[in-house]
Amino acid sequence: MSGGFRRTRFSVGRIAGVLLNNKIIIGVRSFFESNSSLSRVVRNLGWLLAGKGFGAVLSLFYLALATRLLEPAGFGYFTLILVTAQVASAFVSFESWQLVIRFGSQLQAGKADGDVNRLAAFCLLLDIGSALLGILLVTGLILIFADQFGWQDDMIGMAILFAIVSLLSVRSSAIGILRLFDRFRDGALAAAMTPLARFGGALLAWTFSPDIKGFLIAWAAAEILTCVAYWVTVRLVTPVRFTGLRLSEIVAIPKSFSQFFSFLWITNLGTTVRSIAQQVPLLVVGFFVGPAAAGLFRLAYQLKDAVARLADMLGRAVYAELSAVDSHEGGDARKTLFAQTSRISAIGSILLVIIAVFLGKPALQLIAGEAFLPAYPILLVLSLAAAVELWGVNFEPNLMAAGRPKAILWIRTGAVTVLLSLMAVLIPGQGGLGAAYAILAYSLLANLALWMFTRYSD
Repeated sequence: MSGGFRRTRFSVGRIAGVLLNNKIIIGVRSFFESNSSLSRVVRNLGWLLAGKGFGAVLSLFYLALATRLLEPAGFGYFTLILVTAQVASAFVSFESWQLVIRFGSQLQAGKADGDVNRLAAFCLLLDIGSALLGILLVTGLILIFADQFGWQDDMIGMAILFAIVSLLSVRSSAIGILRLFDRFRDGALAAAMTPLARFGGALLAWTFSPDIKGFLIAWAAAEILTCVAYWVTVRLVTPVRFTGLRLSEIVAIPKSFSQFFSFLWITNLGTTVRSIAQQVPLLVVGFFVGPAAAGLFRLAYQLKDAVARLADMLGRAVYAELSAVDSHEGGDARKTLFAQTSRISAIGSILLVIIAVFLGKPALQLIAGEAFLPAYPILLVLSLAAAVELWGVNFEPNLMAAGRPKAILWIRTGAVTVLLSLMAVLIPGQGGLGAAYAILAYSLLANLALWMFTRYSD
């Protein structure tokens, strides 16, 4: 017995030795141990994937609980409340994480580490101010559209309270700080608090309050805990400190950059435009067709989004590295990295479509049950749109790193105009599927235009 064990161990050892000495294994190991721009992008993407992958798995469980307990109509009411808060946030948000990365990279390149603290503090104040403005906006939106969405007085109160909690749980600048200092691993751990808290909250809601109120409380608690996790992480793993800073020093930081305010307003407008494309279709479906149709559309959108998060993660990892490369090594190095990451995104877009075609319907039935199977055609069309976005995920970060946010804004604005026009035509007759076709047209138009601008203007 022991001899057999020794022979097995020897064989395993020989196999391991062969693998470790294999040129492919050595090459992969050398790639990840190197400090090249592409290796940093892949390494950071790996940490983002680890956190988001964990979240995606848990999201399937709490999504199953929400859909099966609330059913299409109740799930529609629930998601309409969530999306209303997200839309209000997007209209007033300045995407401060992009400000931290873009101008923080310049400060680091110039060894102005003390100014990084002031930049981070300014962005935090910006987050808080936009949150307060968002509370006023979302309260008005809820009061104006509550009747059309079929919300009663108690649901209006819950919607306003959830929006307040969600908007005040600011963390965009914290995300930027962690990425500026290449702490993607720690950011992934902080981000994991959202799905973990939602999963735990969904279990509690299922046990004690299996209704819309219970799930809203769970989602609000997740927002608070995630906000706390991000800022505690910033305190523990980065040198950024706000103590000792005077308000006059903080508000003066934009004067250090000639394009600060133009970049600020353009990113705000860009966020608003993207939010219209991502969130407004659900509100329009709920407005014209009803909460049940909105529930079907939202489930399809969330399942697509669980897979398509790869695009968002790759874009965030690439933007941080492209900004650093452009500040430290110049435009030629940025173009080389852009070409390398574009090949990765093209492969990912093909895989996304394959996953949607073969696993979409079984996933719908397993997670939500028979009542949500009508969402499958919507899921397929939205997955095609997500594949297009993944193919073009490098275009925006490349243009942003090159200091051309205005081009992105004009392109996205034109595409959103087409989106709104198509929704007005398609949703009254086709409901959620019409909204999905409009989103696909938006993705195709926007990314083709971004590709042409990137190809011929760089």
